[in-house]
Amino acid sequence: MNQKLDYQLLEKILRQTQPELKQMLNSRLKEQGYQTTVECGYLYAPGDVPVLLVAHLDTVHRQPVQIICYSENRRIAMSPQGIGGDDRAGVFMILQIIKKARCHVLFCEDEEIGGKGAEQFAKSGIKPQVNYLVELDRRGRNDAVFYGCANQEFIQFVEGFGFQEEFGTFSDISIIAPQLETAAVNISAGYYYEHSPREYIDLVHMMNNVQRVIKMAQTDCGHFRYVWGRSFGFGGWQERLPLWDFTPEEKVQDLMEVPTEAYVKVNGQVVENGLLHYMDKSGNVYDYLDEVGAAVLAEHTKAYTLDDQPLEFSEHLAEPVEVMTLEEAFRFLNAI
Repeated sequence: MNQKLDYQLLEKILRQTQPELKQMLNSRLKEQGYQTTVECGYLYAPGDVPVLLVAHLDTVHRQPVQIICYSENRRIAMSPQGIGGDDRAGVFMILQIIKKARCHVLFCEDEEIGGKGAEQFAKSGIKPQVNYLVELDRRGRNDAVFYGCANQEFIQFVEGFGFQEEFGTFSDISIIAPQLETAAVNISAGYYYEHSPREYIDLVHMMNNVQRVIKMAQTDCGHFRYVWGRSFGFGGWQERLPLWDFTPEEKVQDLMEVPTEAYVKVNGQVVENGLLHYMDKSGNVYDYLDEVGAAVLAEHTKAYTLDDQPLEFSEHLAEPVEVMTLEEAFRFLNAI
């Protein structure tokens, strides 16, 4: 693993609560010569490079990270409490990027409950003079999500650094970019299986994108304006509607992962479909679909132990997991 990675800083970011992290980042930015604006919902600091970097401070996990586990080569980081790479990886990346490119910085609170901090920033009247926005709040290694922005010149600019356009539902830039009338992209931050107990961070993927965003920020360009009018498969609509109007009505439930030593039956028949299964406190079983990033209720399905006893739900093993109905999942997939 890259010996230059600051594991101590990374772990500090992963372990802190949202208020603690906001305070720490404010102090750290000031130490680096930034002048910060700290308000309810966000922390903003203007820079010299005309690029606004965005990440959010909250995670979906209810417990702070206590134990951090690494793979043998220290490339993969996980936690029994949920590692919170979404979006603590993005926070860490920004602190690395501004060492080489002194960009504008925005850290938002409460993205996971509807972008509350982003809304506060959008209402603040702050108008950074930047060419574009980069949010670091996307799973994977090469994704670039533009949401409702249809500026093809900007899309080509971003893809020129090796990223590939993908579909996404919502992030803070969905609110901020239209308000600033400036193009924006959400870039992969190296985390995987977000919003689930299996979440992990691939530190190589994360740091590779730190270098790519630095290169992007150091590349001369003009202002990329925000262009409305993307079509996402809903009857060819071209209206000026934010993308979250089309978003499935996701919600979070406390679910327990069905262990590998158990099995599931559908209509009394044992099935092995290769999916990750969860169970709620009522014994209902859910299939976790990576394509939609949520668990979907599986009808007529029950979980059993190897001795054919109904699997019991454990509050201790439960984690908050996004769920949606089968109809919502189909609607989501049809939009991709």
